[in-house]
Amino acid sequence: MRHPTRPITLRPISMGLIGLALSTLTISVAAAPATARTAPSMRHSAHHSIRYASVDACTAKDDTERPCHTWRLDLLDGGRVALKDAMLWPLNAKGKVDKSLSAPLTVSGDGESVAYFRKSDHRLVVREFHGGVHVMPKTPLPRGIGMDSVWLDMSQDGSRLALAYTDDDGDTRGRLFDVARASVTGTIPKSGGFSGFSGDGSAVLLQRDATANTMGLAVHDDAGAELASAVPPQIVANNGPWALSADDRTVAFVTGSGKKAALRFYDVKTDQTTGSVRVSLPGDTLPDMIDWTGEHEVTVHFSESGGTRDVVTVLRIDTQTGKTRVRDRYKVRAGTFTYQSCGG
Repeated sequence: MRHPTRPITLRPISMGLIGLALSTLTISVAAAPATARTAPSMRHSAHHSIRYASVDACTAKDDTERPCHTWRLDLLDGGRVALKDAMLWPLNAKGKVDKSLSAPLTVSGDGESVAYFRKSDHRLVVREFHGGVHVMPKTPLPRGIGMDSVWLDMSQDGSRLALAYTDDDGDTRGRLFDVARASVTGTIPKSGGFSGFSGDGSAVLLQRDATANTMGLAVHDDAGAELASAVPPQIVANNGPWALSADDRTVAFVTGSGKKAALRFYDVKTDQTTGSVRVSLPGDTLPDMIDWTGEHEVTVHFSESGGTRDVVTVLRIDTQTGKTRVRDRYKVRAGTFTYQSCGG
């Protein structure tokens, strides 16, 4: 079971996305840095919100597991929505369907929007949870790059979309989009990996290969221009994932596990660690995902294998006190090929 994760929170569901559903089913529910701008507050105002997106697994004739049926969105209230116009399988660089993989899909942090490639015409679209569809410019991928080399990410408020891909040299590149304008704002320069948007969506955090097998971090604005870069100390480099604050310079990350864990901070502009707070985390698991979801809050996702079903725990952490609160905890449906946890 594979589980790419990005966080999201949601507003009430509306008829826009419900109209896409094949059916709606009932399921059982199992030291702080200053910021220059305030990241949007992430609070659930209703239970009609996405818990995670997933694709079922089916066994092929060669006994391998493959994605099947359609993308589905499991909701906090126990409902399930089938996203029937989203591509299930990606096209490779030659335009052929690759049924061994699931096509890219992501959900915005506020749960208002879903980004995917549309089945009818293969266009990259962003569908607002409450209605409208934004169709991105044609040919978002360069020649020779297939959807099977692509992953998508959105800012917390859904206003920015990133399409990142791996080129023939193994480097990460991509494009950044303004969703409302359905236009390209800039490019993701050559890097070693895409770590996500800042808390307010104004910038992105990239990984870079550095000398002597070390890793660098770089912050770029939504036009692609570099704002800061550094080769961080090993305590930062060895403890991803990383989350970029709305100040476009402060990175949060977790070290340790269980009751010995700490939430730490690093300033990319000054190349200095800037403090930490002790936190208590579930078991010995390491975070799958971390995001700034408030001026003094990060949200961290953990997953534990529960036999045939993963168990996901979502924690909110106060960056000033280290106080943690369980925002959600659930079991992923059995028989899932891949899932994308949602909730920030």
